[in-house]
Amino acid sequence: MEKRKNPEKDLRKQSGLFFHIGLLAAMMLAVSAFEYRAAEVIEPIDIESGNAIEDPIIPITVHEPPPPKPKPVLANPVEAEPDEIEVKTEVTFDITELPDPEPILEEPPVEKAETTFTIVEEMPAPEGGLEALYKFINKRLKYPVQARRMGIEGTVYMSFIVDEKGNMVDIQIAKGIGAGCDKEVLRIFENPPKWNPGKQRGIPVKVRQIIPVKFVLN
Repeated sequence: MEKRKNPEKDLRKQSGLFFHIGLLAAMMLAVSAFEYRAAEVIEPIDIESGNAIEDPIIPITVHEPPPPKPKPVLANPVEAEPDEIEVKTEVTFDITELPDPEPILEEPPVEKAETTFTIVEEMPAPEGGLEALYKFINKRLKYPVQARRMGIEGTVYMSFIVDEKGNMVDIQIAKGIGAGCDKEVLRIFENPPKWNPGKQRGIPVKVRQIIPVKFVLN
């Protein structure tokens, strides 16, 4: 037969465990009692009713700094004029030691370029007038054979310069017609007549002239 255990003996063995459990529960209740705080109930503020608490407005006072003190103006010191000291110095020159003056080289005179005018105050004119010049041309002019055969007519313009002495120089054809007519004009003026020179401010000058020589068949 199995022996039955006495339940009282078993409870005695576990009494220590029950004691510790009860002690732990009591300590937890004590701690919970200290930490418990009643919740504060805050009444809501009705803003529309005007019962809201307004923070007081504290005026702010600004302290302006004092103006800076003006700097002292220093007067310009008056400089004392130094006393004039007269220094006596004798300067002597030894003429014998002066170098010889450099020779002055005279530049050769520059020749002025001769100017040929086309219009002056007093224009040149052939001696005896224009009639004498026309007689000179008609007396010596011969109609070229080639121009006569070809029936060429026209005007040859001859250019020349009347110099300060009244001579005809630099004779050339300015505009010709050919067929021997240009050469004929140059031929008759190989020995040209004299002219009265042109003058500018009373001084004879060179003047370029142009005269026409007409060739007309009869």
